[in-house]
Amino acid sequence: MDVGTPPEGCKDWITIVIRFHGFANLPTTRDEYVSSPEFSCFGHQWRLDLYPGGEEDSEVGYVDVELVNRSNTSIKIEYGYSVRNVDGKEVVHEEPEIDEFDTEDGNGESSWCTEDFAKRSKLMKSLVDGALVIEVRMKSTTTTDKSITQFVPPNPFNKNVDKLFMDEETADVLFEIGEQQTKVTRRKKSKTTTNFHAHRILLKNNASALYEMCRGSSDVGITTVSITDVKPEVFKFMLYYTYGGKITEDDLKNNAKDIINACDKYGVVNLKLEAEAVYVKSTTFTIDNMMDNLLYADSKNLALLKEAVMDYVVANKRDIIGKVSFDNVPGSTCTDILTAVARGEESGEGSTDYNSMRVGTLRKMLDEKELDVDGSRESMIALLKEQSA
Repeated sequence: MDVGTPPEGCKDWITIVIRFHGFANLPTTRDEYVSSPEFSCFGHQWRLDLYPGGEEDSEVGYVDVELVNRSNTSIKIEYGYSVRNVDGKEVVHEEPEIDEFDTEDGNGESSWCTEDFAKRSKLMKSLVDGALVIEVRMKSTTTTDKSITQFVPPNPFNKNVDKLFMDEETADVLFEIGEQQTKVTRRKKSKTTTNFHAHRILLKNNASALYEMCRGSSDVGITTVSITDVKPEVFKFMLYYTYGGKITEDDLKNNAKDIINACDKYGVVNLKLEAEAVYVKSTTFTIDNMMDNLLYADSKNLALLKEAVMDYVVANKRDIIGKVSFDNVPGSTCTDILTAVARGEESGEGSTDYNSMRVGTLRKMLDEKELDVDGSRESMIALLKEQSA
């Protein structure tokens, strides 16, 4: 287990700790061994054989170890051993070696033995609760090893959809975005149009109102739809978003109300809410602009903006009293103010009461249930209660 990032040369090493319990009582007859259980590493099965009395050609008094590849496929690895005492101090260190564990002879396993691994007397002094603890360090050098991370290209769907944006060749809808000019000649008004090519199938679930404007047309050829109440640059933002595009925060901030108005009318809900969030974040509320923002929020179902205004009202109630008239505010404003007051007295973040939850929490819950997130606070709560019932 690593804490932090290991050095480049060490991060590919794997250490297996094997404990030979009751080492002192193991037989010391030459060529007799005790095997560990099999363990898995680099997609192969292994075991470690311990010769307490050494092999036939070992020096007297020495212990040998043998690493065995139990799989039917060959592998080349770098490996070494360590023995630690009860204090965790390394008392035996075997420098790593590189060997090919070749199973092509057909016997189903291959092994390499380390003769004269350590003196038995030294190991007897290093037992941990009577067990000989051997660390086997292994590192694969086979380039075809399954543990190597390979590059797999991501699903190209998003990239391919993005390529369809403004693709005239495959489009079946043409939006003509007309903008009246203020300059008027003696005969007629000057008018310019900007064309945007689009695809019905992408509009269906991403821009419901735009889809409705062209769905009744023939499936053969291209359908032309004229729109005169949206600026071309704003329509481009909205259309690009339906193709999976990301609108920058600066563009959202500089065109927030225009984007909100267009998305509210043409059914691009998520971009509307994204622009609303940026607008709330970038707006400084004052006594002079709070009422305009409140009325605007109510007209476009901007629950987050209304919540922000209510928070401002509660935080600055002493300065507002007697200076701002609430005669023309929507009827639900009283409930919104009481909600903001209650939220200020006790945190609504951990509450299970819909009425005290933040707009962001309500929208998140609706989105997780695949329900409509575009609506007033009251409509969102009603939808959640209906779904729960």
